Amino acid sequence: MKLWNRARFWLAFWGGKAFLARYLRTGHARNDRPGMVSMRLYGDFLKYIAKPRLTIVVTGTNGKTTIATMAAKILAMQGMTVSYNDWGANHHAGVARCLLACVNWRNRPVRDAAVIEMDELISPLDVPDLKPQYIIVSNIARDSMLRNGHPGYIFRCLEAAIAGTPGATLILNGDDPISCRLGEGHRRLYFGMGDLLWDPLPNLANDFPVCPVCGGTPVYDYRIYRHMGQVHCPVCGFRSPRRDYLVTAVEDGQLTVQEPGGKAVYPAVSTTAFSTANQAALIPMFRDMGISAPELARCFSYVQPPACRETREEVRGISLITMAAKGQNPTAVSTVFDSLARDPAPKEIILLLDEVYETPLKTETVAWLYDTDYEFLNCDSVRKIVLGGARYLDHRLRLLLAGVPAEKLVCLRHEEDTAGYVDTEGVEKIYVLHDVNAVSRGRAVRDAVRRRILSERGIAHDL
Repeated sequence: MKLWNRARFWLAFWGGKAFLARYLRTGHARNDRPGMVSMRLYGDFLKYIAKPRLTIVVTGTNGKTTIATMAAKILAMQGMTVSYNDWGANHHAGVARCLLACVNWRNRPVRDAAVIEMDELISPLDVPDLKPQYIIVSNIARDSMLRNGHPGYIFRCLEAAIAGTPGATLILNGDDPISCRLGEGHRRLYFGMGDLLWDPLPNLANDFPVCPVCGGTPVYDYRIYRHMGQVHCPVCGFRSPRRDYLVTAVEDGQLTVQEPGGKAVYPAVSTTAFSTANQAALIPMFRDMGISAPELARCFSYVQPPACRETREEVRGISLITMAAKGQNPTAVSTVFDSLARDPAPKEIILLLDEVYETPLKTETVAWLYDTDYEFLNCDSVRKIVLGGARYLDHRLRLLLAGVPAEKLVCLRHEEDTAGYVDTEGVEKIYVLHDVNAVSRGRAVRDAVRRRILSERGIAHDL
């Protein structure tokens, strides 16, 4: 490194460390501004900051935060000190902030591992500098037009990132016919699910309409959700890869997994299709690290999805559930709607899916609503849908076009009013669906619903 660049690096390093120390001291640990300082002072900062002995990159369209959070928790259970941005800061500043916490003021590692959630778009710039031992790619699917563009473009971004890290072991989703083709020439371990008879509902949008080899029409042997499943091309013979770790059953709160050494059983973190896929993504990596199946099962028994993505509690006989549904991402929201539709329990839904910006320099498109499967909510088990927020009329129109009866819809401008309009009688579950950037607002509505249930049922129960 030239003397001038060396000076810039140390200025960026000490500046970032000073900001980090200040933020930690003032109770603002969940902030990536210290990393922003370092990256603005020296653009090649990630190349020269020291890395811990184990670096794991988690990327892909959906599931990054859940997978990375569970990975960090399990590493900590193994006695390792771990740096991880648990609030989902996955751009340049967030990556730098994560690594700043890994080293001391002399740029020497003081933590055993870094789990780095990585946005797919920036991966070609950052992943080669990190030199990770493992790269987990959850999936590639249709995402926000404002954020990530077409799946084919994202594939090329990840392909470039992986090409710059020849020593990394790839953990790939064998059920995803798009991302499973990444990393030719690398060591690859595939996870996936067998035919579990989940019978997913038909989607409006198809992210895998043609064979990537010959342009023929792919045929699914079975489908799990969206375009995930086991697929082959009858024209050229392209097919899903053999999964090294295959979930063969999900029942009684357990996953049965066929592994290279035989079958193993793990506690299920959640039983929805996409949550099972997130958990399955971790099994090849930890087994490859040498963690035994019984020990990994023990760890999974203590791991839950991050609270910013899902919470569940029983309140006077009603299951009160919050779930993040990534706004402007038709794949993520449709997958959540699919899981609700296939749950036969009588339920009511509070829908809070807005990304409204205060600055006029940003705008929110509503085109994604028409790629999203609102038709899934047109089912008998959904008794009522309460819509709240600035886009409530857009959601109402989309639900009406999906065939949902108007009498099932309650429309409110202010999100905080929605808790007062769900029924607490005759239902088993109440879902609060919120955007990933609106966790606090979703929790506030959940808490208001809880208070209503307790006030309406608690007195009678106690009497």
